[in-house]
Amino acid sequence: MSKEFYPPKHAASEFHCPHCGVYAHQLWSHINGCGDFYSNGFGYQSNLSESDSLHTAVDEEYTISYCEHCCEVAFWKNSKILYPKTQIIDEPNEDLSKEVKNLYNEAGFIVNDSPRAAAALIRLALQILCKDLGEKGENINDDIKSLVVKGLDTRVQKAMDSLRVVGNNGAHPGEINLNENRDKVVKMFDIINFIAQKMITDPKELDSFFDDLPDGAKKAIEKRDGYMAGAKND
Repeated sequence: MSKEFYPPKHAASEFHCPHCGVYAHQLWSHINGCGDFYSNGFGYQSNLSESDSLHTAVDEEYTISYCEHCCEVAFWKNSKILYPKTQIIDEPNEDLSKEVKNLYNEAGFIVNDSPRAAAALIRLALQILCKDLGEKGENINDDIKSLVVKGLDTRVQKAMDSLRVVGNNGAHPGEINLNENRDKVVKMFDIINFIAQKMITDPKELDSFFDDLPDGAKKAIEKRDGYMAGAKND
């Protein structure tokens, strides 16, 4: 992952704006309805402060956040964004397959409304990713076991098992209440990008770098490795 991503979070003073995508200061306000039968419409009044910090607790019923970079507002209710309806997670790794990207993005659009459903979709994305990595793609636990036998990096193994366990809680009731652990589900998107980086992107970049070496150098390496293999067999 090339950069840290901070999704919109209720009452936070800074995050990546859902409008402009820039990491920026956010001002917060309660919302008061205004307007009547004779007015031109219904609007909102705010008590936006010029301070970066919150001096009083923000009412979780209806609030707005104001981005200091693009000057757009987001509407919230009970710690969830009502508007704009957009993804709050980072983009999927470019090297993921189209099917995995589609599941990733689908999960991103619903993570605010249903963290459990998003977690289940990310688990399914992991299952397909395992198939893309050469496994059967039928049972994630078996696929991880097979990859471990093949020399899977322990950090990637922990990442995969973390998604598997948390995703299971999305599909079946378990010890983790995902509706109360939205931040944990948001982290799942980072983790699947981490797996793709280590298992697909890094090897591809290394292969590309090696392929650009002079032919003479590559032949010398092949000769060396062939000699070493023969010495081991003797």
